This record gives sequence, C-alpha cells and structure tokens, in this order.
Amino acid sequence: MASNVVESIFNSKNNLNDFYPVMPGVKDFDLHRKHMFYGRIDKDSDAVYLDTPGNNLKQIYAGRTDTLYAVDFVSEAFADLRLAVNRAGNAQFIDINSLYKTKMKAYKAWDNGDLNTSYTVYIDRMYTNFVNSYLGVDRRREQIKNYGDFVREFLRYSLRIAPDFPVTRTGFITSIHCSPFASGLMVEIANENHGLQFNAKVIKYVNDPNFFFFVNESKKFGFMIDKNAPWRLVFNLASGAGIEPVAGGQIYLNRKGVSFDNVLETYYRKAYLDEFANIRSKFAELYSAFYAQYSTYETQSYIKCTAEQDTYNLRLISDRKERELPLAPTISGIFNPDMDEYWLKILLKLRFAETKFPHDAQNYNFYADKVVDTKRIFGLEAALFEINELTKGFNVTTFNTKGAYWHGVSQAEYEKRQREARQYADDPSLVDYSITGTKNTQ
Repeated sequence: MASNVVESIFNSKNNLNDFYPVMPGVKDFDLHRKHMFYGRIDKDSDAVYLDTPGNNLKQIYAGRTDTLYAVDFVSEAFADLRLAVNRAGNAQFIDINSLYKTKMKAYKAWDNGDLNTSYTVYIDRMYTNFVNSYLGVDRRREQIKNYGDFVREFLRYSLRIAPDFPVTRTGFITSIHCSPFASGLMVEIANENHGLQFNAKVIKYVNDPNFFFFVNESKKFGFMIDKNAPWRLVFNLASGAGIEPVAGGQIYLNRKGVSFDNVLETYYRKAYLDEFANIRSKFAELYSAFYAQYSTYETQSYIKCTAEQDTYNLRLISDRKERELPLAPTISGIFNPDMDEYWLKILLKLRFAETKFPHDAQNYNFYADKVVDTKRIFGLEAALFEINELTKGFNVTTFNTKGAYWHGVSQAEYEKRQREARQYADDPSLVDYSITGTKNTQ
C-alpha cells in the first residue's frame, strides 16, 4: 500500500515535469528539483539571509487593501512587467479572460516568508512540544532547577530531532521549514494552493492562451516562471549578466549598483556570522518563557516513619521550591565572555546533528578542541567560520564541473579538484581504477 502511494507521488511529479513545455532561450525555475535553496545559499554554499530588510525591501503592488514587500530591484522589475502586461491587454494582444490577469497584483511575496517571524514561530512550536511532550515524561520538568539545567534538557531534546527539525537559524534557512519567500526574490500573482492534489491547476495555467506570452514577457524583465507553480515569478539574478547592451534583470540590478557577481554579497548576510549570538539569545528567551510558566519545581524525598505514624518504615513527602531567575542580558549574565567556549561547543554539536556530520564522542571532542583553539588564537569569527566549513552540508562530493545541479564548494576546494583532475589526466598511473577493458573476458 505504502509503495503504491510513493510510486503514485513519484509518477505524478515526473509526469508534471515532463508535461511542462521546453521553450528555447527561456530558463525555467524548478523549486522542487533543482533550485530549492535559491536565494538562501550563496556561491560559497553558505546559508544566507536578507540583510537589513528595512533598507533592501520595497513595497510591491498588491492591490489597495494589502501591503507586501520584495527586494527593491524585484519590486521595480515587477512594476514594469505589470505595466507591460496591462498595455498588452488594453491593446487586445492577449486574452483578457486569461488566468494570467492583465491587471496583475502580488498575492504573496517576502512577507509570507519573513525570516525573523517564521523562525520565531517555528522555535516557539518546538518549545511547546518540548514542554508539553518531552518534559512530561519521567518527571523531566522537575529536574530543571536553573538555566543550566534547562539548556541541558533542551539540548537532549533537540539533538534527537535536529536532522528533521533544526534549532539553529542556519539550519532552519536550509530546511524545508523555511519559506522560499524569505529570499525576497519571489512573487505570486494568483491566490492558488500548492501540492500534488493541485497539479490540475498547474496544467490549466500551462494550457492558458496567455502562457507563452507571459513566460516570454517575464523574461524581458528578469523573471523566471516556477514550473511547479506557473503563477510564481522568480527574479533571475543572472538575467542579462555579461550582455551588451544591458538587458533583462541586469537593468534593475544596475540601478542599485550591483551585478550578478556581487548582489548576494551586497544584499545578503552569511547566517553563520550571527549564529553564535542567535543561539545564546534564543536559549535565554526560551528559559524566560519556561520560568514564566513554571517558576517552581517539585522535590520528593523519603523520611522514616515512627511506629505510631505508619506500619511502613518510609514515607514519601513532596515540596515545592523556586527555580533560579532567568539570567540578565549583561556581561555577567547570558553574554558572559567566559562562557563563549561553552556556547561554541553547543553550536558545534547542534550543527553536527543538523547536518548528520559523522562523528562519535572522541571525534566530537577533537573538533571541539580545534574550534576552541581557533577562537583563542584568531578570534570568535574564525571559530564560527571553522564550524560552518565543517557543517554547511552542501559540498558536492566528487564533481569538479559546475553544472545544472551545482550547489558549490569553496573556491579553494574547487581549484584543488581542477588541479587534481588535470594531474590525473596527464598521468594515468594516478587513477584509482584499471583502464584495461574486460568486456570480452571469459
């Protein structure tokens, strides 16, 4: 039964992919198969997020009653695309009764994936499960007497589920729990649902009389169409790159003084740089919430009974005590620099669990000591960089050519693989397999 369901889903996705038309010179976007992390990882394979959204976002037209935002150059490109489609409709060049409305407006944009809000909601749900389910077993809640005990128990809980439910913001960004709208590069122009049960709607959009016009018109303004949701526009950061005269998306990037080569570095920030502060603050916030709910804990002890009290020798008594107050966010509190190495080790352990980094207790201690040494010699940022390099989880294992499915490796690693590939090509003795044919061997 289960295998039939899986096969049905697989075939449905494959059939939809095969159905989508291939248009020469038009790059399509595939959120499910190739571009899941688009706008959420950079060329170094590092998780990134939109830096200072207040400065980099601009309102996008969403009608008179709604307010939505996208990255400024995306908003400007959408405004021009909207004007072009409207003019084509007024001139009766396209079908005005199409699913692709000639008076376009945004129904979803950055606001539907705002990272700060969505990450906070996500962690709050984890916390609720932690308190209601995990701490409800074996009197775990009563084992928490102070902030240190809370950190210990929350770590035990989160490490069990980290591969599927990451705790760090870096892990969240590169998980299925993070909305693709977090990048600020996507806009939906119809209020449609997503999922296999709505594939028939996808087919209707592809068969729409205005579909080919809309795809080609969108390309002029730097947008791609998501083949899984043809009502979703995705700004192509590489659109028009290196072309003279300037065309496509590069027109709008030029207005902001950026290009395909540096737009991610300019508009986005590497998540690992802020992960240390994020984890410390998040754990402190959670303990404050926990203390507000449960300021006391119960202790149990046995006392000897007198003959007059009971026929048994021992009697169980319970008592309630106050938990320690949450730490203040001061130098002597949760941001005490003397605790930096402790939190580095916690961050390393979390990232190991989230990315399924292969390790045992001995290996973990080796890496933890190495990270601490780096921090002591080169500073905190160098230590965070080292943790990120170990755990970013997107390094391609063997490829040395940047193809369609490339997620990237560090430039140094890429150049090393190129050198090794040339060396192997020049010296056949270095390859790790025989070059002798065996097809006709008896």
